[in-house]
Amino acid sequence: QQQQQQQPMTAAAAASGGGGLVQQLLGVALLVSPFFFWGTSMVAMKPVTAHTTPLLLGAMRLLPAGLALLGWAAATGRPQLLPKSAVAWAWIAAFALVDGAAFQGFLAEGLQRTNAGLGSVIIDSQPLSVAVLAALLFGEALSGLGIAGLFIGVAGLLLLEVPQEVLLQGSSSVSLGGLVAGVEAGVERGLAAAAGNAGSWSLLDSGEFYMLLAAQSMAVGTVMVR
Repeated sequence: QQQQQQQPMTAAAAASGGGGLVQQLLGVALLVSPFFFWGTSMVAMKPVTAHTTPLLLGAMRLLPAGLALLGWAAATGRPQLLPKSAVAWAWIAAFALVDGAAFQGFLAEGLQRTNAGLGSVIIDSQPLSVAVLAALLFGEALSGLGIAGLFIGVAGLLLLEVPQEVLLQGSSSVSLGGLVAGVEAGVERGLAAAAGNAGSWSLLDSGEFYMLLAAQSMAVGTVMVR
């Protein structure tokens, strides 16, 4: 009889454990999903930029999402669906200008001038700016590990300037000195190209520059939410 009683208990415990595992996997999937959708959105936007203007593309990314959020908030009975004061409306307008219009506009302009992969990496540099702004504006002290992470992030961005032929030499033959030399060569090549086309080249023609502006707009918007 004891064995018969233990069998249902064991089955219930197994079912409970299986349910817990499923919940953990769903939690991980929800945590990763923003980065997945964010990365794939760059690839989806790239071919569209040839058929429309950057600002229209940015608007069509924001408006449906905003309407969906308002509908969800209304359906779930969220309190204070709309701002109640002029100050609140002013903050929302400022946030929309910085993290909406500026960010989406710079992003779409940058995608017209660079590839989606590189653009996504540059956009993802915005946490570095957020960390610096939070330390300057809110006094949030960075730990030694955080400061080291910032330097690693900056080093990663610099590696984007390494010419492809240096990276294709093989990991066994690439040294730190070779990577530094590669960065210098990439920068010098870019400066030489700019000097050679001084009459036609402009910083406003650089997709990386627009992506960097988009990252800074997103960083300022993140700090404004605080």
